[in-house]
Amino acid sequence: MDKKGVIFDLDGTLVDSMDVWEKADYMLAKKYNFIPDEEYWQTVTSRSFLEGAEYITTRFNLGKTPEEIVKELFDFAYYEYSHAIKLKDGAKELIQKLKKDSFSIAIATSNVKELTYAVLKNNGVFEYFDAFIYCDDIGKNKAHPDIYIAAAKAIGLKPEQCYIFEDVPNSLIGAKLSGAEVIAVYDEYSADKEQLMRERSDRYIMSLKDFKY
Repeated sequence: MDKKGVIFDLDGTLVDSMDVWEKADYMLAKKYNFIPDEEYWQTVTSRSFLEGAEYITTRFNLGKTPEEIVKELFDFAYYEYSHAIKLKDGAKELIQKLKKDSFSIAIATSNVKELTYAVLKNNGVFEYFDAFIYCDDIGKNKAHPDIYIAAAKAIGLKPEQCYIFEDVPNSLIGAKLSGAEVIAVYDEYSADKEQLMRERSDRYIMSLKDFKY
């Protein structure tokens, strides 16, 4: 089926932001005296903002509500998203080319609206996007296809008419289940999962500059 739409993940796919979240997690760990282990990283990187906060508060008995943890993370990250975080190499050029070629473009993210808007506006690409879909609004994380199906619908398409770009293995599960063509994108924070990402996607690219359609 001819492709008419593109659905981008945000963090680690379009923007180089994963180190900000690593710093935010270590900030929480230091403040509340817990140690992030392998289970922790696998869990928080595959869940929505609120789901991650629910996991943290429950596992480590923080005595805080998930909403309070979300606010702490948001306050830590907002300056970085509105001033410092940059697009990944080739992102702006690809987005501009897709728009020139009449693709509809959506964002499907586990991040929140305020940070999504801030980073895209600061990098001068906000106006290229036609729809924004958030895990917290869908109520399921990216291991499920729901967010991708909703993103395709938001731009008037079926998933089969779309490419989906993702950078972590768990998200590739839901992306593939949606029926779209799935492009796995290298990010240093998932570099050790390359083989798994290749298995769960239709294509694996080292950079957005490498994508051809």
